[in-house]
Amino acid sequence: MRWQLPIVWVMGSVVTGTVGILFTNGRGDLPVVPLTMLGAGQMLALVMLVGAFGLALVALGWRTADATWLPRNDLRSIIVWTVAVGGVGAVGWGFAAIVTFALGFSLTTQLVLCYTCGGLPFALVAGMFVRPVLVNAVSTMITSIAVLVGCVLIDSPLQTVVLYLRFLVGEPFTTM
Repeated sequence: MRWQLPIVWVMGSVVTGTVGILFTNGRGDLPVVPLTMLGAGQMLALVMLVGAFGLALVALGWRTADATWLPRNDLRSIIVWTVAVGGVGAVGWGFAAIVTFALGFSLTTQLVLCYTCGGLPFALVAGMFVRPVLVNAVSTMITSIAVLVGCVLIDSPLQTVVLYLRFLVGEPFTTM
C-alpha cells in the first residue's frame, strides 16, 4: 500500500493543473475566470473532471484500505477517506493558489506548480490517514508549516482569501 500517497499526489496534480487551465483560459486582466463566466463546455469539463477525480479516489481508497487506520472493507470508511482527501485537499490547493496569486506569481509559474505540486495537499491529507503514526505526524507537521508560511507571506490572509473566494463566485475583483 506504499503507492497510495504518490498516486494521490499524481492524480491531484493532473486534476488541479487541468482545473487551473480551465480557470485561466481567456481570463484577460482578471486573476481567474469566475465560475459565473465559465462557458458551458468549461463547466461541463470541470464537473466531469471533479467527478472523475472523486471516483478515482473512491477506487484508490477501496483498493488501499489496508494502508489507513480506518476500519477495513467498510464503505463508510472509504467515503470518509474520499471526502476528507478530496475536500480538505481542495481547500489546501485553493489556499495555495490564493497565496500564489496574492504574491504575483506569473501564470506560467502557477500552472507549472499546479501540475507538479497541485497534488501535494491531497497527498498530505491522505498521509494523515496512513497507518504508521510517524507518517501522520509528518503530514500534519508539513501541512501546519505550509499554512503558517502562506499566512505569513500574504498581507491580511483572511481578507485575501475572502476576496478571492468572492471573486470566484462572480463578484467584481477589487484590490485591497
